[in-house]
Amino acid sequence: MSDYIRIGADYRVSTPPRLVSVFFTMFDDDLGRSLLYEVPEGSIKSLPNSTPLINFSSISEYIIPKPDLCGHLVSICTGSYKVMGVPVLIRNKKYPRGILIFNLSLVFDHGADTSSYEPVARKIARVLTSLEVESEFLWKLETRSTVYNIIEQLLEDLNNYCECQIPINETNALNLKLFPTYPNPQPVYDYQVPICTVDLNTLIDMNWDITVKKVVAHINGVLHVKKIAEIADVDCKLARECMEHILYYGCIIMIDIFQFSNIYAIRPEIMRIIEDETIQAECISYVTKPGATAPPFSKIFSLYCSLKRDVTIKMWVEENKVNSLNIDTRRFIAFGVTKGFLQRIHKYPVLPASAASSCKLDPHLKKLLNGRHHYDDICTSEGYSRENLDKLLGDIPQIKFIWK
Repeated sequence: MSDYIRIGADYRVSTPPRLVSVFFTMFDDDLGRSLLYEVPEGSIKSLPNSTPLINFSSISEYIIPKPDLCGHLVSICTGSYKVMGVPVLIRNKKYPRGILIFNLSLVFDHGADTSSYEPVARKIARVLTSLEVESEFLWKLETRSTVYNIIEQLLEDLNNYCECQIPINETNALNLKLFPTYPNPQPVYDYQVPICTVDLNTLIDMNWDITVKKVVAHINGVLHVKKIAEIADVDCKLARECMEHILYYGCIIMIDIFQFSNIYAIRPEIMRIIEDETIQAECISYVTKPGATAPPFSKIFSLYCSLKRDVTIKMWVEENKVNSLNIDTRRFIAFGVTKGFLQRIHKYPVLPASAASSCKLDPHLKKLLNGRHHYDDICTSEGYSRENLDKLLGDIPQIKFIWK
């Protein structure tokens, strides 16, 4: 029996985009904004019988910008491509104009998510700045020419290995590494239940925040966020923030509170598990009771297909004699929800505005009866059991219920 639900590698992680081109520019006292090196050749500068990817003259004022933009990450979208770089300005009387401006720019497809390259662009700018300040690396022609070799290796290594180690001289090197990016987690609500995708106990160390440690200790796939906060004796807002932090790193998945009065329906995504034997094996392991003989996957699949929009879990268990099949019902439902092929059908109470003034309910509860708050939300925030809320609202004929 598996204790954790696996999430696929592509579930949250965004892999770095490929570099289309890399080029280096400087401000020349005689020629102005100048493109010195590019890889591949012809991608930025026009060559005979070829058309460059980007019209350099149309974006040059942003590549080598006015002083106010220097030192900042600048991204420009032009046609089918996006250009990113950190233009650098160094002030020193040794330069003819008293300043040196340069930029090493990265080119991507227009729609690429370039967030993983932002720290890379900043580090490149810092390293080149240090080299220039220490040894006039860019100002001296004999060392500046090595920039071509640097951008050539940078393009090849980052595209092929997502990292590079480029020796520049005896004492300096350019070490870069791309890391996958994670989207911001969805908001966490008090009525949600966290389910682990990894063993959190193996990740805890002495540097963890005390509040996070207290919250993590009570994550068991059964308790909802508000209950965990109460048991851990922490503020609900802090508990939600802890959950969002753990959720960001993919260590938990949030699902709804399991009750036998819940209703679920299958989604078209259920066809995916027919084609994936790995998910089938994971499903069998996760839903089978500890130490029991596992039912065949064909039986498990038929049980998922028998879930309907007008049948509660209690009714479904009785109709299909699930208790005799060595299946843990809560984990059976949790697996389907986290894998995306089961949909919870929530119950939303609605009190028409015309009947609100004559209704003798608590004013705060009335505000929640607007069709935007389901039973899990109301019961958790107001402290009702589902049965008590049913009894309270069922006695008011003006209240209607929407299932969705």
